[in-house]
Amino acid sequence: MNFRIIVLLVSLVACVSSAAVQPAGLFADNAVLQRDAAVRIWGRATPGETVTVLFAEQSKETVAGDDGRWRVVLDQMPACSEGRSLVMRGSETSQPVELENILVGEVWLAGGQSNMVVPMKMFRKTTQADIDRADDSLLRITKIGRKDYDGQNAPPPRWSAATPECVAEFSAGAYYFARNLRASLNVPVGIIVCAVSGTPAETWMSRDMLESKPDLKRVLDAYDAGFVKDFGDEAGYQKRVEAYRLGMDEWNRRRAARQKPNPRPAEPMGPFNKNRPCGLYGTMLTQVIPCTIRGVIWYQGEENAMAPAGFHYRSVFPALIQGWRNEFENPDLPFLFVQLAACGPASDRFGFWPELRESQCWTEEHVDNTGMIVLADGGDEKNIHPASKDKVGLRLSLLARNLVYGETDLICRGPQLLNLKRGKDFIELEFKESGSKPVLKPLAESAFEICGPDGRYVPAKAELIDQRLVISSEEVADPQHVRYGWRKWFVPTLFNQEGLPASPFRTDDFPAETKDRYYLDR
Repeated sequence: MNFRIIVLLVSLVACVSSAAVQPAGLFADNAVLQRDAAVRIWGRATPGETVTVLFAEQSKETVAGDDGRWRVVLDQMPACSEGRSLVMRGSETSQPVELENILVGEVWLAGGQSNMVVPMKMFRKTTQADIDRADDSLLRITKIGRKDYDGQNAPPPRWSAATPECVAEFSAGAYYFARNLRASLNVPVGIIVCAVSGTPAETWMSRDMLESKPDLKRVLDAYDAGFVKDFGDEAGYQKRVEAYRLGMDEWNRRRAARQKPNPRPAEPMGPFNKNRPCGLYGTMLTQVIPCTIRGVIWYQGEENAMAPAGFHYRSVFPALIQGWRNEFENPDLPFLFVQLAACGPASDRFGFWPELRESQCWTEEHVDNTGMIVLADGGDEKNIHPASKDKVGLRLSLLARNLVYGETDLICRGPQLLNLKRGKDFIELEFKESGSKPVLKPLAESAFEICGPDGRYVPAKAELIDQRLVISSEEVADPQHVRYGWRKWFVPTLFNQEGLPASPFRTDDFPAETKDRYYLDR
């Protein structure tokens, strides 16, 4: 045999024998594992290799499959604030992998789009003091690096304790949520952010889920048909991508030079576009699946509202929740989410935003073990990214304490409509008993509207009488329906005694403006 070939074979054997068993990227130094649950640990090794995982006096063994994948399940463990080593050994590996300073506590996944992405430093006027005070070795944070398509490089997850330097770069909403949980539970808390700005729900869903129902598959069909119509084939798509990238280079150059930029190029919808159906599910979410987590917090919907496909969101969002529960092997996985905040311009009177908010309400009412916080008082008329992330974190933590951690007497929601009664020239609204009375804040412009048999809504006066709201208008003699906050931007007036706002609502069943609209429709 040729000497060079022998040397090459020996070198390859040496490389294989010294190659370490690889845990999934989510498992790294300083990670937090979920307490009081069977904890799944997984990774890759040589096919057929025996892998042993040791942690907290447990030893679990498995054999890597033909594809090199392996997984073990650790027994339930109580919370532990003492950092310990997580060791992985392979029967054909010369050196074990040892991860250090691993805690056991509460682990949550934070998903969504830009309002879950934006970091603490973006709101320094209000968050700087909280950034400076961040010093908690038992609050651990990490995020999945943005990866729009297969083959694109992205940094691996890295767990860090809460320090000013790390927190400044971390999701504001996720940080405030985790910090509030730490304060109430007094156990280690880990929070994983898997979110990308400007993304629809459909990109975070599996193909199997989108193919499971005709009204979901319609999005896949629209994507496939659009690709053929716009590009013809892969070569046509590549040409458009090159043109797009050149256009973006010029757009960025002109902006950097403070010149008036050309219109920003539109990114072609195809395999490199982050917003393609199932795209970020495959490149990012699968890095977290099937991690053992306590629950999910979610802040998303703007992209679907602007599609506009707000009404269809009541099919899409529950399907996403079901799909994630399947993937994370927990049919009751808590899913807590943020209703879209009020947002300008005030001149926008379309139902796109309100109808998506209504779909979010519908989801909370029809999908078990979900909860929604209302952010009507946390919006910004001029910015789609409001600075109210402290409210986001606090209110999500209140929901978690109530729904997940058993503080059943905790007030965590604002007034919720129960019933209406029509009078001769008014409509009386009754709200669910919640342990907190409704409060009406008078403003110059009412967020309430009323309509008669003609269905034409006009501004209405609201009066609070014995915990019931009486809505009326001199313009409507025979009132039939009421709606509240039915705009993209409005100033809320209805709260409870704890200062939690009521969700926008309507009592009519008029056809939705977006009823037959789907994401990627043309």
